[in-house]
Amino acid sequence: MQLFEFEGKQLFKSCGINVPQSQLLESADQEVTLKLPLVLKAQVLSGKRAQAGGILVVEKMEDLRFKIEELLSKTINNEKVEKVLVEQMVDVGKEYYLSFSYSTATRGPVLTFGKGGTGVEEKGAESFPVDPLNMTLPSTIVEHYVQFTDTITELWEVFTKYDLELAEINPLVVSTTSVIPSISEESSISNGKIATVRQGGPRNDKRVYALDAKVILDDDADFRREIKFPQRNLFGRPPTEAEIEARKIDEGDHRGTAGSVYWDLRDGDIAVIAAGGGGSIVNMDALVTFGGRAANYTEHSGNPPREKLKKLTKIVLGKPGLKGCWFVGGTANFTDIYETLMGFVEGLREIKPKPAYPIVIRRGGPRDQEAFEELKRVGRKEGFDFHIFGRETPMTSTAKIMVELAYGVK
Repeated sequence: MQLFEFEGKQLFKSCGINVPQSQLLESADQEVTLKLPLVLKAQVLSGKRAQAGGILVVEKMEDLRFKIEELLSKTINNEKVEKVLVEQMVDVGKEYYLSFSYSTATRGPVLTFGKGGTGVEEKGAESFPVDPLNMTLPSTIVEHYVQFTDTITELWEVFTKYDLELAEINPLVVSTTSVIPSISEESSISNGKIATVRQGGPRNDKRVYALDAKVILDDDADFRREIKFPQRNLFGRPPTEAEIEARKIDEGDHRGTAGSVYWDLRDGDIAVIAAGGGGSIVNMDALVTFGGRAANYTEHSGNPPREKLKKLTKIVLGKPGLKGCWFVGGTANFTDIYETLMGFVEGLREIKPKPAYPIVIRRGGPRDQEAFEELKRVGRKEGFDFHIFGRETPMTSTAKIMVELAYGVK
């Protein structure tokens, strides 16, 4: 689960990372006690909010209320702005990028550091593998960016303490005005690890600030995480009733998956029951390309039993205003196509969509011909408008067929 900026900064502060003084607002009527100049930041989960007008500077008190109202009225990348973080402005010198994440290449955590701001990918940030049992700082960072060593260590504490998939600061800045505490210390470097002898208290360079926070929690570790955050989906809103029910399908039942990945999509009218993670994404792209409006996004895979498909079908088809249903997937090796499609039929029988809308099915794999014959029989007997395609028909081409049937277009 991804956190909002203000939530990520709560974790940062708990481990000693400097962040600007701030207030969180949900209304322009709330009193702001911070001194000018201020930065107003729309709290959304999507990136590139600055380019979308989601960050505003306030230098005059008479502009404050107007600009807060402006942000709260915005929708940024399909996310309604419901909260605004008001922060004391920090005089910024250079900007840097810092993160801890996991790498599939090294199969472990990595530290990434480089120039910050927008377009980090093009600025040559460098990644360093991290030993999770003995995190050491790369010698190049210790030698050239010693002012950041404490912040890096503190961010590693955030990353491990709260079981994160990503802990990112962009930008990490050095203020041009704050005062450095007078602390005497000596440092030595051995095998890339910094050892510091501190006198007069802990070293904490007050010039270094995390101006933003991107944090993604590992959901599988939620049971042992003491701090809890409100549930939300990728769109920043609380989960719908259908999303909650869909996720219950796999609870305590590891026979394949069906419903663990499910999102309601706003304004969509074509129900989608897709198979496989990669295949689902490809097919959604195809549906959008041909002008279709998906009512949901979901996946099923790993040969789930028919009762799981029945439950998922009832949830997917329970959305009002549907104009069609697309049951789509590639050619499976181990999934029993007959079982999954019969689970679909059982759910369809309970929903009994009226008026009947077109149902396009594209699937291949073990027992697919047996399944297709049964579908034809059921369709004739019970009046379902099935359009059945097997492995000889490309998945994505049936997206065009679905759109034409649902919207009556060619």
